[in-house]
Amino acid sequence: MNNFYSMADTTLTLKELTKLIWKNLLLIVIVTALFGGLAYGTANYLLPARYTASMDFVAKGKITQGGFTKWQARSQNEQAANGFQNIAISPGVIDHTTNEIDNVSPAALRENITVCSTPRSNTYTLTVTSSSPEKAKKKLKVVAKNFKKEFKLEYKQGRKAMPTKEMRRMYLKPILPTVLVKSIKFKDKTRVVKSYPNVKFSAAIGTATGFLLATWGSIYWRLRRSYR
Repeated sequence: MNNFYSMADTTLTLKELTKLIWKNLLLIVIVTALFGGLAYGTANYLLPARYTASMDFVAKGKITQGGFTKWQARSQNEQAANGFQNIAISPGVIDHTTNEIDNVSPAALRENITVCSTPRSNTYTLTVTSSSPEKAKKKLKVVAKNFKKEFKLEYKQGRKAMPTKEMRRMYLKPILPTVLVKSIKFKDKTRVVKSYPNVKFSAAIGTATGFLLATWGSIYWRLRRSYR
């Protein structure tokens, strides 16, 4: 018997593939549901949950010289966010926060604090992540309080180091304009969301994986029988 087959003998047409999927539809549905359920259960019940509390604050400042182009405004916005991030994880904020909240590691707290900017806006967002919604909200409240205190100290020190108007006119004229942030004001609204794991995304990935594996398995066994 000839054991060699041409490509035409072993390639499934679209019609044959449709019939094959329909024939094994029940198996595909069961495997797909099984993988989706396993992914959902693992993400929702087995993986340690993480919650992120966030609060917006508005930075009020003064342009030291000239106006901004769009590129310069975006650059200033990002630089300000980096500056706020440095303040949020500074020893002053971290040490005071860990002293006020029990059983909090300074290193872990530092890794779970972020400050991000809002495009084309002077609004920024302070976020703190923890293992429960209550802990995340409590940490955020304490961090925000210490953040405001540390900002005032940083502002006073930075204000003393700023050159006078006469010096800026004489020496800094060619330099891009900068913003001196004078104050920050936190908004009252606090948001808490489950940041990890993403249960819906995990279930979708599990469902898609189950469907692909079941479909591929059906095609594989069909082609394997063709080679016999």
